[in-house]
Amino acid sequence: MELAELRRIRLHVQGLREVRAASAVDVVRGFVAVQSQEFLPAQWGLAMRVPAERRPDLAAVSAALDRGEILRTHVLRPTWHFVDPSDARWLMELSTERVHRANATYYRRTGVDGDVGARALDVIAASLAGGHRTRAELAAALDAAGHPSAGLGFTYLLMLAELERVAISGANDGKQRTYAAFDERVPASAPKSREAALVELAARFIRSRGPVTDRDFAAWSGFTLGDTRRAFATAVDEGGGLIETLEVDGATHWHDAEATAAATDAPRPPAGIVDLLQAYDEYIMGYAAPRTFLQPPGRSDPVHPEFPLHALMIDGVMAGRWAPVTSGRSAVVRLVPWRAFPAREERALEASVAEVERFLGTPVTVEREPAAD
Repeated sequence: MELAELRRIRLHVQGLREVRAASAVDVVRGFVAVQSQEFLPAQWGLAMRVPAERRPDLAAVSAALDRGEILRTHVLRPTWHFVDPSDARWLMELSTERVHRANATYYRRTGVDGDVGARALDVIAASLAGGHRTRAELAAALDAAGHPSAGLGFTYLLMLAELERVAISGANDGKQRTYAAFDERVPASAPKSREAALVELAARFIRSRGPVTDRDFAAWSGFTLGDTRRAFATAVDEGGGLIETLEVDGATHWHDAEATAAATDAPRPPAGIVDLLQAYDEYIMGYAAPRTFLQPPGRSDPVHPEFPLHALMIDGVMAGRWAPVTSGRSAVVRLVPWRAFPAREERALEASVAEVERFLGTPVTVEREPAAD
């Protein structure tokens, strides 16, 4: 398979071309977990995968989060993800040990490991038993009990509470996000074995992001290549022939045959489609570096998501950066193009900015830097 065809299939499978999700909740459920460090842009990343005629605005996505239909927590790796409530418990059980190992040095440095951490979790649990609590309210409860209530110590206590299934995201209190008791927001479910959970995660990753390599899954999930290869092999065996392999640039990729066939059979989209993606979008972060499929022709440096702005894509390839900056009842969309855009692409960019404006529900002013070339 050529790189251009890989790109076309991934755009389709990820819902960036033929959008099929009925809601932002469906998007999260399909992806299993969606990186969400940048809270507002991450919500846009969900909305843009819903068909335009029923695409939710920011208020609607935020309301789904308030209702607990989408949860936000640290899982898989020590970073924020959106997850579906039905997946939160087994995902946390699967990944907690690895995230604890990644955090262990910071637990020790901040003095929140061992018995100290356990006592702090009791304080957090008692506070959340009375309802959803802001960070400030939890800090006050911890401070009164003599536990870290600021800085890294506080941050790692909150992450510890998430990983130990004491706390998870709650409903907003005005503009303040809150934590809620884990069992209040996450339904009870039968436990999965580590192997079964890892195989389910791998199979759903392949289905929602394929074609993918084993390194893609390892980078995204935080599990080892050994874990990944065993999970992929079992997913193939249990997939009823749906999960197959193909070669792209000499590397083995796994894919869901039905999803790939649907993408291949779909009408080819017109050239010049603009996607304003968040920097941690699954189209970027679902794959391991150097992510050559994102690189424009002739650009040899790796495309990293760690830039201060987000990803302006044209036909699935990086063509610049952008950022939404909200302030009260207005917003600014900053554009940093890497090259000049022909008229067709300019029209597509204008339409994409208009979609962002509709999502934000507030007038948008565009600030644009000159093209880099």
